[in-house]
Amino acid sequence: MQINRLKIFTDEAFYFDMPDFYVWKKHIDNIILIEENNEKNNLHTEPENECNVRAKRTAWNSHARYPVLEDLSLKIKQILSDFIDKEGYDIPNLVLRDCWINWYTKDQHATPHTHDPDLSVVFFVDVEDSGANFLFHSSKNFILTKTKKDKLLSVNALKKIDVKNGSVVFFDGAIPHSVSSNLSDKRRVTVAMNFKAVYNSERNEY
Repeated sequence: MQINRLKIFTDEAFYFDMPDFYVWKKHIDNIILIEENNEKNNLHTEPENECNVRAKRTAWNSHARYPVLEDLSLKIKQILSDFIDKEGYDIPNLVLRDCWINWYTKDQHATPHTHDPDLSVVFFVDVEDSGANFLFHSSKNFILTKTKKDKLLSVNALKKIDVKNGSVVFFDGAIPHSVSSNLSDKRRVTVAMNFKAVYNSERNEY
């Protein structure tokens, strides 16, 4: 009897190069300098509660604390909105939920995690030569994992994303993702954002 295959879902992530990258990088480096100096006087904005990011980070609402991050989020939102309009996605409006800066020193990382049902964005500010990778994780439970001669065959449950300084990646925040350890003595810097999809009127899906 013939058994046929049917692909059910496929996930996508998208990326672009950030315009005026070096201008934004200078601003972000300055914020990190401020945070590190303020830490000496206990005036930094880093949240006290531990989360998936095992590194230094600013407050989740850093766009409300640093005007330049508000400007950055507005620029990225415009790029995303133009893409949504061009591709015909059903997202009438995007509202920024949170925005923060991460900076990883040697051996620091981010454990696998997801976000609320948001459009998640990562701006890679200074990541080259750190040896760390941004990873997407499959959410499959692998009930149908194959074996050969009683040995479990390896399963590709990870997808490494090749990025460079200035890359911006956006994706469905429900997709599990992580950051592997920084293997270098160089600081690794990213900016993360989550946008909520807002519908201006009641939607009749069926």
